[in-house]
Amino acid sequence: MPLPAGRTPGRSRPSYLAAPPLLSESEPFEGADVLREHPGALGALLWKSLRDVTAWTEAAQDDRPALFNAAAAQARAAEVAACGAEPELWAPLLVIAQLLRCPGDVDYARLVNACRAAARWGERRGFTAVQLGFTQAAARLAPAHPRLAYAVGRLSRDRGEYARAETWLRASIRLARGTDWHTYALAYLSLGTLYQQLGNLPAARAVTERGLRTTVRRRLRRLEGTAYHNLCVLAGESGDYAGAQRCASAALQRYGAGHPRLPALAYDLGLVWFLCGYFDRALPVFEAVLAHMPESVERAMGLANTARAAAGAGDRVRFERYWMQADCALATCEVQPAVAEGWLALARGAVLAGDAGRAQAAAARAGEIAAALRLAQLRFEADAVLESARTTVILPPPRDAEGERVFREAGELATRMVQSLALVPGA
Repeated sequence: MPLPAGRTPGRSRPSYLAAPPLLSESEPFEGADVLREHPGALGALLWKSLRDVTAWTEAAQDDRPALFNAAAAQARAAEVAACGAEPELWAPLLVIAQLLRCPGDVDYARLVNACRAAARWGERRGFTAVQLGFTQAAARLAPAHPRLAYAVGRLSRDRGEYARAETWLRASIRLARGTDWHTYALAYLSLGTLYQQLGNLPAARAVTERGLRTTVRRRLRRLEGTAYHNLCVLAGESGDYAGAQRCASAALQRYGAGHPRLPALAYDLGLVWFLCGYFDRALPVFEAVLAHMPESVERAMGLANTARAAAGAGDRVRFERYWMQADCALATCEVQPAVAEGWLALARGAVLAGDAGRAQAAAARAGEIAAALRLAQLRFEADAVLESARTTVILPPPRDAEGERVFREAGELATRMVQSLALVPGA
């Protein structure tokens, strides 16, 4: 991302925010996660390159010409040649190595693009610490660019580094205001997801609604769908099931038939319908979503939730079919939190089907994984399902006139959702 003509890093806008955190809580020094994630010669080279960019960025302009040893550039170029890096990584590493040769005369835009290229390499290879480290390096080199700040915030949030994520996202909002409304709205929506993950639902709703207002005023229709989608999830978690349904309907309208985010919206809506007992509404939607789930732990969870929907809808044949598929899929997945959640969904489905034996077996599997991974909340939920399998008779929730109206509208929405999912590529 080239810098505007005549603009140098750190000179464009004064910041009234605290400097964004540069390290995760587990890092004793910058780049430590890169070394842990990618040990060996290439990992060491990545760390050195990241460290050099950081040192140059933090140095005063007058100190930069004497920052590196005269022989450092030649030694680094030899390291790059010897490490066997792929061409897509080899080129940006050589650009960063040039920083050692001429630290007083640097092409900012070229150096920023080299850091971004190294980050893209990390993304494609699944090295999230490499991706985050070099994206952050690029954002610090070009502190006037809101999209780079947003990228650091989003990556930090996805890695569970919430302090770093919040300050970078707020920096992105400040930079984007009045200049890049798309990133401005996107940063607010991402901040809402962060607060949701932290369990602060009022704050999550407030910033998500701020993002929604921006999408409406600036006519960002695609992001408007995302905002309504996020509000659907938040309303469901807050117990406002009718509100969640309204937001899902609005998101579907903004996304339009065939939108790639529709499977995620349909899945989230199905989970909301579980909470209010609309299993027969959720069942056809989950079945339509399965066509868009490749073989993965996500598909295993999708099969488990479809089995649960079938049980709640009283469809024993479909329950048995999806139970068997989910059981086989979960058994082959590596141990991780999502697998525990899948077994828990199967256990809840078995409770709905009145199959206490299978409910207890699935809940026990969920509890074992939760205990091994120290997931206290999941273990508590597994124990609760075990107890309900022994003692609880599941009855459909009563519905008043308002409930009947919402239930009827849920049926109409389910039909629209299934029809729209059929138009998503890859179905």
